[in-house]
Amino acid sequence: MTGAFRTGEVLPEWCELRAFSLHRPDLGQLIENKRRERREKILVTDGRCQVFQGKKSVVLRAGQFVDIDDGIDIWTVAANTADAEYLHLSGIWGDEIAGCGVWVMENDPDARDTGDPVDYPKTTRMDSHYHDYDEFWFIIDGGAKAVVGDSFLDVTAGDCVIIPAWHHHDMPEVTGRMRGAFFETSLMGQRRMGHLWTHTHGAPQDLRVWSA
Repeated sequence: MTGAFRTGEVLPEWCELRAFSLHRPDLGQLIENKRRERREKILVTDGRCQVFQGKKSVVLRAGQFVDIDDGIDIWTVAANTADAEYLHLSGIWGDEIAGCGVWVMENDPDARDTGDPVDYPKTTRMDSHYHDYDEFWFIIDGGAKAVVGDSFLDVTAGDCVIIPAWHHHDMPEVTGRMRGAFFETSLMGQRRMGHLWTHTHGAPQDLRVWSA
């Protein structure tokens, strides 16, 4: 049901994210991208990139994104800075999604557990929480211990951690400086945004029907 996946591997059928790839073009290089699924998104994770689709283009900085228009099957991405880097995300998510972005995490000697209580050691400020949508973590640099439900995963650069809706998750420990990105797909259930905790929002109720 959950786990860590790498580029090119087949994700579980229930995932709205169907494919992902990280690109680091050279300065001035143009990379051609092809449509893989109904929905296509470019998320810049470092530096600055310019995305050309049809007769229009947009310049994006780290943390910014653009959705590829319907009917555009081939588009290009140019590196405007030497540290340019972007994620190409493909899938079948709906019109209303929770969001995406980038983040950095380091171990903190003053880390406190501010989310739902856990029985494992924590050295980061990440809180144990759940969502009303699926989430995907992309590890870009460094490594971490990720917790999804009852599973403990040691992940490193290139891994994608898949997190089903209504499953508690956490990143209690990182290796050095972890740099990553996240993508949150279609809102479900009560359609609440943000971090949810049992002690505040009630126990999560998994509404998905899991196939055998």
